[in-house]
Amino acid sequence: MLTQRDRKAQYRQIENLRKLRVANLRMLKEKAGSWLEFSRQTGHTESFLCHICGPNPRRDIGEKLARGIELALKLPAGWLDAKHV
Repeated sequence: MLTQRDRKAQYRQIENLRKLRVANLRMLKEKAGSWLEFSRQTGHTESFLCHICGPNPRRDIGEKLARGIELALKLPAGWLDAKHV
């Protein structure tokens, strides 16, 4: 059984990973130059990408989505989960 302290630690880890993925995607978007070019590179719509890494993200970047974006951009698996910013 997890203690409240353990649950808080897990929540912090999840929140840190979420923020890291968003920051890394924003960096990749800046390298692409525009939402349109970034959407072409990833295979996702501009609107969807804006929802996951725009100024006010409304959706989380789950494991499956993160690995799919890495695959589309020819990045190694786990790249979005490491600090590059």
